[in-house]
Amino acid sequence: MKVIIAYGTRYGATQGVAERMSEWLHEDNIDSDIINVKKDSWPELSLYKGLIFGSGIKIGQWTKEMKNFVKKNKEEINALKGPKVFFVCSGYAAIPERYQEIKEEYCKKVLGDFGVTVDTYEAFGGVMNVSSDSPIGWLDKKILKVAGKDTPNFDPDGVNDSRDWDKIKKFTQEFIQRIKKD
Repeated sequence: MKVIIAYGTRYGATQGVAERMSEWLHEDNIDSDIINVKKDSWPELSLYKGLIFGSGIKIGQWTKEMKNFVKKNKEEINALKGPKVFFVCSGYAAIPERYQEIKEEYCKKVLGDFGVTVDTYEAFGGVMNVSSDSPIGWLDKKILKVAGKDTPNFDPDGVNDSRDWDKIKKFTQEFIQRIKKD
């Protein structure tokens, strides 16, 4: 049994989620291939029993690579017989008052706009790294610092990781149950 995990990331938060999901799949004896849609070639999807795909969010947008990936492969994604699930990583998803809005806007609406159908979707918190070691530029840091003011416990000079690993694990376990049922 093999599934594919495809992700689009800008600074690594979504990649970290994909890698952790792969570990949990392996613990349940499910093999996975992880595909960075910016760098890796896309294999034949029909060879897989399921698909997990996700994107980081920046200024309300998926990564351009994930957008292009979904546009290019939407027929193949929709034709997949096994479970398909989608997720986003967004700093705002960690704010309880914004969570449902982020989930609907960045998952349901965008997937619908692309004409892609999935079994379920989820929004997870992200990482806002505004530390001196951050790989992002000064303008992006400035934007994150403004955005971070609404985020509980935001450190304007640090690494702010708001990913809820318990929630991510539950999402992955639900996917595992779908795979095993099929």
